[in-house]
Amino acid sequence: MEMNILITQEAKKELDKLLTTSDKKCIRIITRCITMTSDAKLDFELDEPKDSDNLYDVDGYKVIIDKALDSQMNHITISYGGLLSRNQFCVEADFCFYY
Repeated sequence: MEMNILITQEAKKELDKLLTTSDKKCIRIITRCITMTSDAKLDFELDEPKDSDNLYDVDGYKVIIDKALDSQMNHITISYGGLLSRNQFCVEADFCFYY
């Protein structure tokens, strides 16, 4: 199944700022567990690809996702700002729980 990744215009502007000041050239989608009781939350960090990653080119941005995590998702949106996440990034995905 092909991964569908959307990066909003606002997020692209902010990513450009991050990428110009970093020696890392790829955007790694990761999960972070905030607390023991809350669900894992998607986030990203700048990184370099590994053998265990899938690499996607999204409008010229290199997005990497660990293959195990990648297999659980089918649509990712990276956005910036908005009502719920002012001045911060938000990474959302549809998880495929239908095997």
